[in-house]
Amino acid sequence: MADETGNKDVLIDGLLDLAGQTAIAHHIPGRIRLKVKLPGLFLARDLEAGDLTKYFMGIVDVRTNAAARSIVISYDTGAIAPDLWERLVNCKKDPSLRSAVKEELERLSRPELDQRSPQQL
Repeated sequence: MADETGNKDVLIDGLLDLAGQTAIAHHIPGRIRLKVKLPGLFLARDLEAGDLTKYFMGIVDVRTNAAARSIVISYDTGAIAPDLWERLVNCKKDPSLRSAVKEELERLSRPELDQRSPQQL
């Protein structure tokens, strides 16, 4: 990307798009399991799970299971508010949430990685 925030925006927009294709199956603070709708499987494939742990502070582990169409995210509740996930998933239903959630994700991104593409992480 030409500008320094482009890579961050691509990753955040990909996460927002993927979240719009999910539903919360189970959530306890520190761990959430998302069920992925069939169209979201392609988005999940394009957005590699490892990118999330490397790029966002507070995301500890991400495991995907394509056969079960689910994604399990372990996160640090000291860094990420548990309600962020609900707002993230609801962005598609309520587009007014998108800009606030995007801003919160930008604050969670690791600043030293801004100029690196997800493929370089």
